[in-house]
Amino acid sequence: MMKANASAKNQVRKGCILTVDLNSQTFSLKRSKDRLIKFTIYALMMALILTGGAPSFADEKNNTDQGPGIKLTPSADINWEDAPVIDGTSGIVIDAGSGEILYAKNAYERRDPASITKIVTALVALETLDMDQKVTVPLNADETGTNIKLKKGEVLTVRQLIYATLLESANDAADTLAITISGSVENFAQKMNERAARCGAKDTNFSNASGLNTYGSAAHVTTAYDIAMISREAMNNKDFRKIVATEEYTIPATELSKERIMKNTNLCLYEEKKTVKVNGKERPFKYEGATGIKTGYTSTAGNCFCGSAVRGDTELIAVSLNSTSKEQRFADVMALWDYGFSKYYTYVAAKGKENLDELRVWQGEKSHVAVGLSEDLDITLNKDHKGGGITVETVKNDGILKAPVEKGQSLGYLIAYNEDGDPVSFAKLVAMEGIEKGGILSYIGIADENILTFIIGVVIFLIILMIIRIMMVRYRRKKKKRRKAERERHMRRKEWQKEKNPFGN
Repeated sequence: MMKANASAKNQVRKGCILTVDLNSQTFSLKRSKDRLIKFTIYALMMALILTGGAPSFADEKNNTDQGPGIKLTPSADINWEDAPVIDGTSGIVIDAGSGEILYAKNAYERRDPASITKIVTALVALETLDMDQKVTVPLNADETGTNIKLKKGEVLTVRQLIYATLLESANDAADTLAITISGSVENFAQKMNERAARCGAKDTNFSNASGLNTYGSAAHVTTAYDIAMISREAMNNKDFRKIVATEEYTIPATELSKERIMKNTNLCLYEEKKTVKVNGKERPFKYEGATGIKTGYTSTAGNCFCGSAVRGDTELIAVSLNSTSKEQRFADVMALWDYGFSKYYTYVAAKGKENLDELRVWQGEKSHVAVGLSEDLDITLNKDHKGGGITVETVKNDGILKAPVEKGQSLGYLIAYNEDGDPVSFAKLVAMEGIEKGGILSYIGIADENILTFIIGVVIFLIILMIIRIMMVRYRRKKKKRRKAERERHMRRKEWQKEKNPFGN
């Protein structure tokens, strides 16, 4: 009997199965099971860590802005027959919010824009230079065309030069900005053309910063449509918008010049006493809600005006090129504004500059980035349409979003659909904050901001694991004691039976 017990113990040590029949009960023990249990627990722990979200990067794609890839349907029923007759050879009026064309007349014909050119000059300067930067005038003023008689060596700020460029339409101020930025007017013209193209211009080529084109060179041309698109972009710049809405600006005296007082050439901003005939009726030049933008004139360009006006959420940009008089260019634009505001309005499907959602970010200091629109999602509707049936859909860029993420980075689009399910407008979905690269744990899906939570979770997990381990050890000890007690009772019972019946009868 003792040999049998010893043999059984040896079998247990070797990890084999021991089966003992005690009162019709079967006890099985397998030490290899303990190893399997431990392995399973550790594997589960690693799975919990790794499934914190580590993605597969096999299908990773670049998160570049490639556009929504959809064809938009006009959101409004636009009837050009209701539009006024304008004097200008070319003209257009658009909804600045949606970009919808409400009326166009020879809008894609290339024409000389005169000083409307300075819209791009000022925009490039605002985006390149600091407003308070001091500039030394590199040359004496060109006496040809409008100027503020800048003198070589005179020091002004970029702010003063831009005000002079847009309000006084000063050619010498525009050229000074161009030379300061690019070293020459010719080099600066290349920047102007690049910026105009990014605004959406299709048939524009500038050869100088002022728009002075005495001989009508084909090298300096644009279209009414392109001017509207450029102006739409420029008015998104808060400094530009402020400047073109300014009625009067003063440049203090310098060492080389006396004080300069400049008056905006856009009469729609302020002129209440003088009148002009619009749609057959005399009325003041001042227009309710006028906000800018720029006039122009040369003998080859004729009288030109690009103007903007706002009513509620609706902003219209209108252009008249080659009108017959200075007064008539304003009348043309005012008539186009009247038409646009009376027939259409801008419906805001979603507000810009606000957090709309969050997107998952991998390998970053934060696990999610707030996203919103770079601008309002605007739709042009007829006056009798109240916006019913308009729906929106978020379309995110393909692929995995990995840190770093820059504030303003394009992450997708919010697309608006009409009641028939046709796409009518869209706006960029952008990051509302920047996300830097995270630490080493971010590569397995644990952002820096979640490290403390992760550590606490691991500690809690280990404590639970320890408690389970202690309970298992105690259980095995109790089980072992019970088995030992059973064996001892079994042995005593057999000895008692043997003593009671030594002959086995």
